[in-house]
Amino acid sequence: METKIDEILKTVNDLKVTNNKIISTINTQNEKISRISKKVDDLFENVSNLTKANQDLNLKVTNLEIKILDMEQSINKENNAPPEQNIIEELMDRQSRSNNIILFNLTEDDNEDDSQKIKNVISSLNQKIEQFTFFRLGKTKSNTPDKPRPVKILLSSQSDVFNILRTQKNLKTTTKWSNVRFSSDRTTKQREEMGILRRTLQQRRDNGEQNIIIKYIKGIPKIVNTTKN
Repeated sequence: METKIDEILKTVNDLKVTNNKIISTINTQNEKISRISKKVDDLFENVSNLTKANQDLNLKVTNLEIKILDMEQSINKENNAPPEQNIIEELMDRQSRSNNIILFNLTEDDNEDDSQKIKNVISSLNQKIEQFTFFRLGKTKSNTPDKPRPVKILLSSQSDVFNILRTQKNLKTTTKWSNVRFSSDRTTKQREEMGILRRTLQQRRDNGEQNIIIKYIKGIPKIVNTTKN
């Protein structure tokens, strides 16, 4: 009887040893699977980083191509004047325009007085500006009612220009002047630079950057991220 009990105990012990070996083997396999899974996750992360880096590189190449093309076109338009003279002329041109502002979409009607309409628009911005001169840009009156000629307004100070540009968003809430907008009086070079900036902005938006806008920083237009403002 004791011999049979011993045999049973030995069998149970053998089963325990075997079971422990099986558990150990399973644990070892689980560790291997975990290591493999981590390597796969790391590989996916590396592929994702490479994909993003490639997209960023393509964006930079595209922006560079646009800048090179615009520079080539600008160079072709330049005359033979020395660079220093071109810079001086550009600065003088910007200074002469610094007190000017351009008004767009102001209705053009012979029965209405442009001067009074301009005063009404400015008044809608809660700005008190009485002294100004103005003229329509373009030689002939537009034959299309919804495309009136822009108006160049000559103000007495740069602060007046700044205040109008700063508050012009309030026009969108008015009934009569919601389509009217102002812009600074830019030189040809400034318009070209703004054109490049707008194309770059669109390229970046097409590549997935949605939270970006053009904003003036110390008088210089730049592309900024709205989430940081």
